[in-house]
Formats: sequence, C-alpha cells, structure tokens
Amino acid sequence: MHDESETEVRSLFAQTRVDGRALVATLRGPSIAQRESEIITDVLGTEIANADELCLYLVLDMKQVEFLSSMGIGLLIDLQARAKARKMKTVLANVGTKLDELLRLVKLEKVLTLCRNDRELQKATKKK
Repeated sequence: MHDESETEVRSLFAQTRVDGRALVATLRGPSIAQRESEIITDVLGTEIANADELCLYLVLDMKQVEFLSSMGIGLLIDLQARAKARKMKTVLANVGTKLDELLRLVKLEKVLTLCRNDRELQKATKKK
C-alpha cells in the first residue's frame, strides 16, 4: 500500500493510460537518471505486469525527455524485456533529435522502435 505522497512523487516522472491496443506511458524529464529510473521502473513494471492481454504495444512517450543517463538507458532495456515477456512490442514516441542521436549511438534502435512524429507512431502501432 502506498501513501499519498509516494503516489504524487511517482506521478512526477510517469503517467500511464491505455489507448486502444497500447499501454501508453508518458515519461517526464527533461533528464532521466538513477532516481527517476528507479521510480519509473516501479510504476511501469506494475502497469506492464497488470496490462490486459489485448495490449500489444508499450508506447513510451519521450516528448518531455531530452537526456538519458546510463540508468535511463538501462530503464528502457528493462521495460522492453518486461513488455516482451508479455508479448508487447516497445515503441518510443516523440523522440527528439538529441535523444534519437543518443539512442542510435548505443544501438537501441535495434531493439526498440523509435518514432519521431505521429505518422511514424501510427505506422509502428498499425493505427490508421
């Protein structure tokens, strides 16, 4: 059981909702480091574990995120593994230029789908 202040802190870094066949998590930045990663892992780990089997995608909205530390990159890999265990594809939405460069530098585009705009997101999640 979580007290109210703990819930408020968690909501500072991640907010989730279900949108059709996707569990959408809006991550709040501008930077995700160790503290934020631990909190986001706790919140989203539970959401992924409890996701309806109709959820085919884990969409991480990165619009507010400009930088990821090594812990933030580890967070993405951990969430992708949890989603994959639930047969969900992980898609990063609204990836900005700097974050896109960082993610490609560490070769995460090989395990995550990176979308820079709504059209790419629609294509990745097969929405018309």
